[in-house]
Amino acid sequence: MTPAAEMRRQIRRRALAIASILAGVLLYGTLGYRALSGGAASWLDSLYMTVITVTTIGFGEVAAGSEAPGVRLFTISVAFLGVSLFAYAISSITFFATDEGLRAYWRKRRMEQRIRDWSGHYVIGGGGAIAAQIAGELRATARRFIVVAPPREEATIRALAPEDDIRVEGDPTDEDILRAAGIERAAGFFAAAEEDPLNIVACLTVRQLNPGARIVAAAADPRNAAKLRKAGADAVVSAGAIGALRMASEMVRPAVVSFLDTMLRGAEPALRIEELTPDAQHVGVPLGRLTAPAENGALLVALRQGSDWVFNPPADRAYAAGETLILMTSPAALAKLRRALCGES
Repeated sequence: MTPAAEMRRQIRRRALAIASILAGVLLYGTLGYRALSGGAASWLDSLYMTVITVTTIGFGEVAAGSEAPGVRLFTISVAFLGVSLFAYAISSITFFATDEGLRAYWRKRRMEQRIRDWSGHYVIGGGGAIAAQIAGELRATARRFIVVAPPREEATIRALAPEDDIRVEGDPTDEDILRAAGIERAAGFFAAAEEDPLNIVACLTVRQLNPGARIVAAAADPRNAAKLRKAGADAVVSAGAIGALRMASEMVRPAVVSFLDTMLRGAEPALRIEELTPDAQHVGVPLGRLTAPAENGALLVALRQGSDWVFNPPADRAYAAGETLILMTSPAALAKLRRALCGES
């Protein structure tokens, strides 16, 4: 039985128990008042006496002989049963309000409802330090993403994705969990677990569910890079290799590193090197006009033609089909360019 089905079963069981107890108390009180009055009290009056006693309203006693000691003792028993019923109902509500399993269930439901129409988002598989850096970059550049990580990494997940509806607790290699994260409509997947075997399995699973998604995998051991590529990764990043390059750059080109750090981690607006492939309708348009919608918020750095590169292309050069623009720009300016050149909303 799935966790969601188990939760629904518990809710139905407790609701049925409350309804059954309530019906039993009403039946007990109605029959009791009817019998103690010797049939003088009508069924409606007996039910009325039971309801006002159970709910502690106490508007007035209408049953015949209600002043008799026996009837008073019976009324006390009905009142105790009513209080016990409400206490059980409140405890049940409190249980479900504080139960982590139920909260996780509703959190998942809210998340699923929100991402039902999502497409082109990114899924991060993992909850460690690598995933934290990826989430920070996607958030800084206004890209939608969902974090998928095991429940044992709950604290890390909350730090990565504070909003309840952009994180899924579960195994990033599980097909159902990945489907809940909308992997079949995602633009890309980050295999960011700290263990290479998990990333290999995650790549295999994602490639089966979404053959068109771009997969970028982390490799703790560079020797596993080939395995990750065979499993479906489009690109493999070794934290050790990246760290070594950073150390070398800090030594031989510190000013460049300082500039890039300022660009990536400085105050708003954040600047990034981004890429953009305009629609076919823009073929032949001068490059200077293509970047005009950014309102001076984009600097064209290079142009990619297949495997060839054109650095610092002139503004009057005509755009050719399939070329990719490499720009230094802010997320806001990039969004304007995407709307103008790619038809994105």
